[in-house]
Amino acid sequence: MLSWIITFLLIAIIAGILGFTGIAVAAAEIAKIIFFIFLILSIFSAVFYATGATFASLTWALTFLVVSLIAAILGFTNIAVAAAAAAKIVFLIFLILFLISIILVLLGVGKSKNL
Repeated sequence: MLSWIITFLLIAIIAGILGFTGIAVAAAEIAKIIFFIFLILSIFSAVFYATGATFASLTWALTFLVVSLIAAILGFTNIAVAAAAAAKIVFLIFLILFLISIILVLLGVGKSKNL
C-alpha cells in the first residue's frame, strides 16, 4: 500500500512539474486517500494483534465497499448505492463489536475471538 502512495506522489510531482495541474491534483488526492486508509488499517491491525481478535464483519464491509466502487465505475448506480449502504451498516456493526472487544480486554475479561 505504501508503494501505491509513493507512486501517486511521484505522478503528482511529475505532472506538476510538466504543468498538468489537473492530473497533479488528482494524483495527490488519491495518494492522500490511500495514506489515510493505510493509517486506519495499521491501527486496526495493531489492535487486533494486541487483543488476539479477528473480525469477519470487517471483511464483509470491505467486500461491499469494493463492490460499490466497481459498480459505480461501471455505471450501475442502484447497485453501487445498495452496496455502499450495506458496507456502512456492516462497518457500523464491526465498530460496535470492536469497541466491545476493547472494553472487555481492558476489563480483563479475556481475549475476544471471532466476533
